Amino acid sequence: MAPDNQNFSEGLEGIAIAESAISLVEGEEGRLTYRGYSIEDITSPESTFEEIVALLYDGTLPNSDRVNEIQQLFEKERELSDGQIEIARRAAIETHPMFALQAAVATLGPMDNDFEQKVDTVTDRGLSLIAKVGHLVGIIAQAADGREYSGPLKGESHASMLVRMITGETPTDLQVRVMNALLILQADHSAGNASTFTARVVTSTKSEPEAVISAGIGALSGPAHGGANEASLRLFERIGKPDEAEAKITELLDEKFKIPGFGHRVYHVKDPRSKVIQQLATEVITENTLASDHYEIALTVEKVATERLGHRGLFPNVDLFSGCIFEAIGVPIDFFTPLFAAARTLGWMVNMQEQWDSGNRIFRPGQIYVGESYREYTNITDR
Repeated sequence: MAPDNQNFSEGLEGIAIAESAISLVEGEEGRLTYRGYSIEDITSPESTFEEIVALLYDGTLPNSDRVNEIQQLFEKERELSDGQIEIARRAAIETHPMFALQAAVATLGPMDNDFEQKVDTVTDRGLSLIAKVGHLVGIIAQAADGREYSGPLKGESHASMLVRMITGETPTDLQVRVMNALLILQADHSAGNASTFTARVVTSTKSEPEAVISAGIGALSGPAHGGANEASLRLFERIGKPDEAEAKITELLDEKFKIPGFGHRVYHVKDPRSKVIQQLATEVITENTLASDHYEIALTVEKVATERLGHRGLFPNVDLFSGCIFEAIGVPIDFFTPLFAAARTLGWMVNMQEQWDSGNRIFRPGQIYVGESYREYTNITDR
């Protein structure tokens, strides 16, 4: 039986698992900040993913020289071996892109496996892997689409590389602006979300950074976490026509169907990231397109579900609308979550560094045993 002083919290609800200075989610107020800066401010049109990489690692807003330094570092560190490229491409035609990405990331690991002796490289390894994971997502997208490999270009930003490699087209300035914002929005969301907590747990075992990212990808692949934007768009596809959305959503709610992208474990008001996404929608979604139909359906979902569920503190989260934005810039639906992983690799790696800086005590929570008490063993011949 459990000790008298051992408490149980389902899903670790209300249990703090770390002290962190990286990002803060204030659910009652509907605020998200990175290093104290609001998510609305740091997704402005001039903001780049490289800038936010520097912010999360350095703790303060970088100057232009530091941003250029990060971009040059990414250009250098994106490089992959021929074998790593081939493995990623092969995995892409054998399985879902998230599983392909998880497998490909594992091949980035070193020949040895003793990170405790190399912990002083945690920052350099983390920055290198942020660059490489984005490259891998592009490789997997090309292979899944039956295209030849075409790697990063000189002078290409992280966002521009991702748009080009995933869509196969030269990106417009607007597509790059939107991709930067999407990467920033998904870069971190406190130490307590499922994938970042997973990354912290694996870090606490003194694992290599590639193992930390691979584990984070595994946690992100489930529909309760990173896969919700895929599920939302698939729901909109099933609904089909915007003028049929209200009736169909009402029917689904009557059947107690859980609307993907609606409600959040922490936010009890509208997710601030969804507000940023909706501003992006006004910039990138054009009328009379499939993306505009899906966005109209999303708005109807918001209206109907908020009327029905808002009194319970359930409102749209980032995933209700983000799939429409990905669709509008040409990202295939199976790559919504891999892109999430490419962005969240930044958060996982900064959390890994912070975990080591804090002393990196291994996570070892208890349990409450509810099984049988001690029983006498009976030999198999006597049963």
